[in-house]
Order: sequence, then structure tokens, then C-alpha cells
Amino acid sequence: MSGERDDLRAMVRDLLTDRAGPQQVRTALDRPEGHDPALWRTVAELGLAGLLVPEEYGGAGAEFADMAVVLHELGRGVVPLPILSSGVLAATVLTGTDNRAVAAELLPGIAVGERAVAVAVGGPDGRPSTGTWEVRATPVGRGTRLDGVSGYVVDAVGSDSLIVGAVGPQGPVLAAIDSAQARIEHIETVDRTRRLGRVVLTGVEVGPDRLLAGPGVAGPLIERVQRAGALAVAASGLGLVERTTEETAAYAAQRHQFGRAIGSYQAVKHKCADMAIAVECSRAAVGAALDAWNGPLREAAIAVATAKAYAGDAALSVCGDAVQVHGGIGFTWEHDAHLWLKRATSDAALFGSSAWHRRRVADLVLLPAETEAVLTGRN
Repeated sequence: MSGERDDLRAMVRDLLTDRAGPQQVRTALDRPEGHDPALWRTVAELGLAGLLVPEEYGGAGAEFADMAVVLHELGRGVVPLPILSSGVLAATVLTGTDNRAVAAELLPGIAVGERAVAVAVGGPDGRPSTGTWEVRATPVGRGTRLDGVSGYVVDAVGSDSLIVGAVGPQGPVLAAIDSAQARIEHIETVDRTRRLGRVVLTGVEVGPDRLLAGPGVAGPLIERVQRAGALAVAASGLGLVERTTEETAAYAAQRHQFGRAIGSYQAVKHKCADMAIAVECSRAAVGAALDAWNGPLREAAIAVATAKAYAGDAALSVCGDAVQVHGGIGFTWEHDAHLWLKRATSDAALFGSSAWHRRRVADLVLLPAETEAVLTGRN
């Protein structure tokens, strides 16, 4: 399997080197879609958009570790593509729902890159805990009415469909709606390579045929999709810090000041050494989370939370140091250093901050019975 993933990594890296270089990324950011549609079509044709989609729906039926390879390479180049929203989050929900009709409707389009599906499972400020959610599900006849706001939704702008998490009288629910049923607002952030939106729902009625998971069933599925998002961002962040460290070390070796390469100065050496350590520790944390992904639920949750917390902090530290090592050039639009730091800043907040995930690890370790009930929906 490692050999196949090495081949996958080489293929994706070659593609992105050819089609998503620094200038091409900047050009894509100015497009209405926020990404290069031609590159997205190629990615879909290669089967990468549907890696997590089961074969019966036209996908590859691959493992999360395979998708992590793709996310890692996209992270290296801070390449803007809607694979996190549709290919990871939506695919995770739709493969876990008992509503096979909606899964059969949406998954084939996701697999070929023709259906953009965004997933809103957070509060107005993007926090994952359902206690912070403002979207409410109110029973109306045989259906459900959705009202409220979900914020910092990845690729909500431009999506065709939305999967919305809401809190009802008996617990959380998940429902699928057309994006036209919601008001979607673009959220301006420092990172233009990830398009985030605010989903505003006002009296949106959902029939029982569009309900993906009801009370008692939705909780564990929401937990899983949030873990998928956290691990996906951590895998992407690993690629980011890896590339940032390589580029910074190379710059320090060739940039001369006072007749010496700046990498020969102790202060710069220490920064580069710390960056290299952060890369290897992030690699270990993400690798452990991928190994645990299909294992016991509690162990998987601990491993993913650890990876997200460590990779998030490492990315902020590494990318901040990279800007300092690059000096004046690191602050310019022409250099990639500011893109690295902006992506690290954005990723650190998505699907739970590092502080949130450290608290989660503490709860999972110190309160095993209570957290097990939350993870399995028995609470």
C-alpha cells in the first residue's frame, strides 16, 4: 500500500508542479470560483475528487490515508481547490447516512467533480461544539424547519447543495438542502486560498426524505465529519510546513549578508532546526491519527485531536519563522511566505482551535465514560 501511495504522491506532485505554481495560484485566487476550474476537472478525471466515495457511486472507495496524500500535496502548494468540502466532508456524511436516496443523488456528482456540496456543522463563529450552534431544527408536521446561522463553512459560496447540522428538541440532526434555499455570504479572511462562507437559514422546511440523520443518530455522524475535517486540515498543514521548511532552508543557504550565508548565523540555524523538528513531529502526529482512523472510536478521537492541535501550532510557528528568515522579501505579495502564514492562520481556527483540541484530549483521557457516550450518541 505504501508503494501505491508513493505513486499517488508523485502523480499529484507532478500535476501541481506543472499546473499550480505560485503565479498560477495567484491567478486562480482572482477567478470568480476562487480556484482553477480546468485544474479541478483534471483532478476529478484522475479520480482524486472521489477517493472517499464508494465504488458503487462511481468513486474509488479508497481509505482516508489515500486522501491525506492528496491533501498533503495541496497543502504544500497552498492550492485552492474544493476537495475538502465535497471530497472529504460531504463524502464522509453521505457514506455514513442511512438515507441512501440522497447519497445516490449526490455522491456520483461529487465523484466526478460536478457537484459541489458544502457541509455546515458549526456555530456562527465556526466552533464545532453543538452547544455553540445557532441553527435550530423545529418539527413542523412531518418535516423540519431550519432557522439560524452557521459560520466559516468551507466552500459554501458557489456550492450546489448544503448539508446542514442543526439542534432540535431531542438532539442534533443533519439535513440536505439546495444551496438556493439559504442565504450564503462570503466571509473575508486573511487566507484567500480557502473560501469560507456564512450560511443563513430562515424558515427552510425540510421533508423527511431530505433528513440524513435524526436525533440519536446524527451525533456520532457529526463527530465523525468534524474529525474528518480536523484530520484533513492537519494533513494539509503537514504539507504546508514541509514545503515552508524546505524553501526557507534553501533561502538561508543562498542568501548572503555581510559576506556569509545567513544560514551560517546561529539565530537562523536555530530557527531552521526548530522548523525541521516541527515538521517531523507533525508527520508523526498525523501518521498516528491516520493509523488510528479506523480503529477504536476513542483512540481515533484522541489521535486526531492531538494531530490537529500539534499541526496547527507547528504551522503557525514555522510559517511565522519563515517570514522572519526571508526578511523584507517575505512580506511582499510576490513571495509565497505570506501565503504560507495566512493559510496556517486560517487552518489553525478551522474545525476547532489547538486549545479546543487539547481540552478535547484531556476530556477523552480523564472522562472516558462521558466522552464515550458523546462519541457514540448514547448521551
